[in-house]
Amino acid sequence: MSLSSNYSGGSGPDFNLSDEILAVIPTDPYDQLDLARKITSMAIASRVSKLESEVTRLRQMMYEKDRVAFDLEEKLSQLEKAYQESESRLETVIDENA
Repeated sequence: MSLSSNYSGGSGPDFNLSDEILAVIPTDPYDQLDLARKITSMAIASRVSKLESEVTRLRQMMYEKDRVAFDLEEKLSQLEKAYQESESRLETVIDENA
């Protein structure tokens, strides 16, 4: 695949596009703009799709971390309750033995 020079024989710049690409690009400037719009739309749609997938993945990770945090808070609450009950029983035993 050879790359063309910056200028193609006085007909204007070719922006270092390969001969294969130049062969299939329309010659009409409006058709070129339409093709560029379609390519840009495809690129944007692809990027949006990837970003949406990433958002879904990140939301799932956030949900899982929220669930772990909730479980840990619940466990902490149970341990605090058990501690208070044990502390209360200890005070009762100390008072009975005093």
